[in-house]
Amino acid sequence: MRHLKGLSALATLSLGVFLLAGCSEQDEPPRVRLWALAPPEVTPTDADSRVPLRFAVALAVSPQEGYQLYGDLAEALGQKIGRPVHLILRRAFSEVNDLVRSREAEMAQLCSRGFLQGHADFGLTALAVPVVNRRKSRPSYVIVSAESEIGTPAELAGKTFAFADPLCAPEAFPAGRGGQRPEAFFRRKLLITGHDRAIRAVAEGLVDGALVDGLVYARLALTDPGQVAKTKVIGETAPYMNPPVAVHPGLDPTVREKLRRALLTLHEEQTGRAVLTRLAIDRFAAPGGEVDGRGR
Repeated sequence: MRHLKGLSALATLSLGVFLLAGCSEQDEPPRVRLWALAPPEVTPTDADSRVPLRFAVALAVSPQEGYQLYGDLAEALGQKIGRPVHLILRRAFSEVNDLVRSREAEMAQLCSRGFLQGHADFGLTALAVPVVNRRKSRPSYVIVSAESEIGTPAELAGKTFAFADPLCAPEAFPAGRGGQRPEAFFRRKLLITGHDRAIRAVAEGLVDGALVDGLVYARLALTDPGQVAKTKVIGETAPYMNPPVAVHPGLDPTVREKLRRALLTLHEEQTGRAVLTRLAIDRFAAPGGEVDGRGR
């Protein structure tokens, strides 16, 4: 975990900003797929005749790892509420928002900006927020190869850069002086499906740098330390809320309360603790001011 130490000592990045979210569809960067595509939706079979609760999750990691990690979480929640929970995997948080808005999914875990957008658009309601290393918020990291001579985000000017989800990329990202637009700052921008894949792209020298989710970086440091050892953190964004678990506002209040209790007590049982450990989560906590943007 030596790459996560000293992050608080990083100098304040006052180099100007650009808005990743401001890119038009015409300027959308090319997408890079680094694995054989798995089915975007996975619905486990269940002989139980009860109507399942549908749980939508965006892929911050590869489909294979995402199904393994969140499939265990769905199963644990289903056992606690006495009702099957089926997992739906999607590529982007915007797709997850659309599923809940249209009531094709009753609950979802999505990034803070995606949640705030859904909260404003149709009343998406947060049930619980993951606590990681005793915190309900974390930054995203700007990373480069461990062998790179690049030491600050400003030195990425004219380089190739990757990010994983435009909706959930922080609005402000440290860049070159003068607040240059990304198309003027980077030589090329790439959209890589999965933060873990973006980390590996940097580690293998496919891109010069990337903006990656802090939780995924920490989890990969535990599960694949060799890959993380090939990278280094050269900057970070301001902390923002960990991805909350949220439900459609029209969900039956009794079901909503069962889900809320299940999430908040998951760490109290051995099976639940094992699931949370694999997700690199300490426990789930009740949401506070962060759910309306005050905790950003």
